[in-house]
Amino acid sequence: MSPRRVVAVVPDLFFATRISGTAERLGVALEMPGPAAALETIRRVPPDLVILDLHASGDPLKLARALRADIATRSIHLIGFYSHVDRELREAALAAGLDQVLPRSVFSVRLPALLTGEGDTGR
Repeated sequence: MSPRRVVAVVPDLFFATRISGTAERLGVALEMPGPAAALETIRRVPPDLVILDLHASGDPLKLARALRADIATRSIHLIGFYSHVDRELREAALAAGLDQVLPRSVFSVRLPALLTGEGDTGR
């Protein structure tokens, strides 16, 4: 069985390092494209999970909407994380089709389970 594949669009160095270190320890295949290359990377070989930093530059929600609109990528599990004080962003992310939208602190605690698929919840 091939390892679980995850694409993380997370330019923030602190979270990118945490995600890559955890993925390596768990044997999860991880790609971390920049925001501009993310859509093509995901379409090329759809992963099991996409993680979005909702505070990243550009428009992470535009990426989420594009993934949901494409028949080849609409079933990918999408998780976003945000600053717990930005409730409007959370609601906008859910409206854009993310499966889970977690405050940064919750995301950090649940990261191992999320990467392995044990933390997936259905749409």
